Amino acid sequence: MKIFDFWREHRDAYARDGWVHIRNGVSPEFLSIAREAAARIAARQPLQGSGIKGAKEQFLFEFPESVDYGCQLFDPLARLAGLDRTSMTLSERHVKMYETDADPRPNAHKDRFSSAIAVGISVEVPPDSHLILYPHNDRFVNPFLSTGLRDSLEPDQLPENTLQDAVEVEIHDAAGDVVVFPGSSMWHLRRNAAGTVNIYLKFNDFDSDPLGEDPSTQERRRVTLSTLQGSPDSMMTAIPTLSRRFDSVDRHHRRDMWQQSLSAIVWGQPPVPISDAEFALLRSLNGEEPYLSVVTSPVHGLKADLAAQAIQRLSARGVLDLR
Repeated sequence: MKIFDFWREHRDAYARDGWVHIRNGVSPEFLSIAREAAARIAARQPLQGSGIKGAKEQFLFEFPESVDYGCQLFDPLARLAGLDRTSMTLSERHVKMYETDADPRPNAHKDRFSSAIAVGISVEVPPDSHLILYPHNDRFVNPFLSTGLRDSLEPDQLPENTLQDAVEVEIHDAAGDVVVFPGSSMWHLRRNAAGTVNIYLKFNDFDSDPLGEDPSTQERRRVTLSTLQGSPDSMMTAIPTLSRRFDSVDRHHRRDMWQQSLSAIVWGQPPVPISDAEFALLRSLNGEEPYLSVVTSPVHGLKADLAAQAIQRLSARGVLDLR
């Protein structure tokens, strides 16, 4: 089954404009499947959590078992948006159903950090519902994996102030259309959204999947835990890398004499205390060096036995994966 049909002119348009609207960008077969899925899941409990909110209900979209993620999803989008195919990750796959009382003129927003590329598939679009993009203004990248961007901004930094004189790009989409844009760096919104149904797929090429929605993320975690419990030989050839659900390293200064501490933050888990040397170890990982090379490297300053213990501990706690 074909999902997308992207031609060269769309790739050139994306490179030129930083976004693209592709009329009838999905196959009729996939649009039919998407409509059936939307109708079927409407009765389910919508997604919830600290990273899910807004005037719409969101549901996890399940692709048909026959879909080849590599050939039918990753390959065409990597070519279209210029993503590194080797580290490309599907960080969200949601059906979004706008409620009947959705604000017709909402404030603009940016997607989470891991949503470097947003791919919107229009499933049902009532008259007057349309997408607004701001491709030329205030293009900083949202640094958060959560929805905390707006709360972090000063009043004069809010989009309703910074975008007052900005040029709006209006996209009047229809069922079967595809819109692709940099979700984490481009302010966007949907006007007159009530009753609209979209499938939004979010991608990046830096291995970030905080919600664990890429089908390969769970398998990667399984392999990590299996390697930790397996033979020493399998550990020696494993490649330590930041886990897909890794968020950040936070440095805290407590109010009692400003004592410092470091913590590795993994999405949805308690903070994992780390030392400065372990932080240096994390920063040294490039996703290519095997375990034995990493633990004996002089870059992080840890002795080999301590580096080995750190990698095993941080892998068990979800900070690292072993590939």
